[in-house]
Amino acid sequence: MNVLSDLYKKAATYELQGHISLAIETIEEILQRETDTMMQVKLGELYYVSGDIQKSIDEFEKVVKAHPDYTFALYRLGISYFRATKFTKAIQLFKHINEVAPELYMAYYWEGLCYYHTGEIDKAIESYTHLQKKSPSGTLGFYQLSVAYKAAGEYLKAIDCLKRILEENPKLSSVHYHLGRSYLGLSDHENAIREFKIVIELDPKHNDARRRLTELQEDNLYTFEVPPL
Repeated sequence: MNVLSDLYKKAATYELQGHISLAIETIEEILQRETDTMMQVKLGELYYVSGDIQKSIDEFEKVVKAHPDYTFALYRLGISYFRATKFTKAIQLFKHINEVAPELYMAYYWEGLCYYHTGEIDKAIESYTHLQKKSPSGTLGFYQLSVAYKAAGEYLKAIDCLKRILEENPKLSSVHYHLGRSYLGLSDHENAIREFKIVIELDPKHNDARRRLTELQEDNLYTFEVPPL
């Protein structure tokens, strides 16, 4: 059997079986024998999965250096930069991707996360708005927008986004939770209580929703029972 063919099969089998370290070792052996861009990308992905983010970055940077227009490798490199908290580098990459490969609209999602983590909430909102426009039927854009609006203190806009999501799926506990938090931001305690109760109905072990209901109960402004665990 051809040695390289055998190595390719082994790498694929190891990955499918969840033996990531063995898959990495096998792909490294392949790359010692021949240049294979797809295998180098796969190596970067496996390093990412294994938690070795710096090696993931190293591999993707090699690919991008050799193939500057390989947008998928740029995209994966940007995500690795994000995981390594190299937000400025990640933002630069995602902005470039948004210009040259608009079909990779999830780049707006990661760009928004970078801005969110650097405290640039207005820019995060802008990125998430682009994401929502690129994928109007999806809920991710609305969800991320709601989180950013909430962080900016724009609670009514956050509520509007969250309600749009609930129109499609009324049983998302995380959405009801952020809705409750947004109502709290407006000091609308009655609606906040209603939403936190829904959260507990959907997810009885949601400790923060329970804590917030208990705090509202202890304010002595409202009479209600926190649902039992």
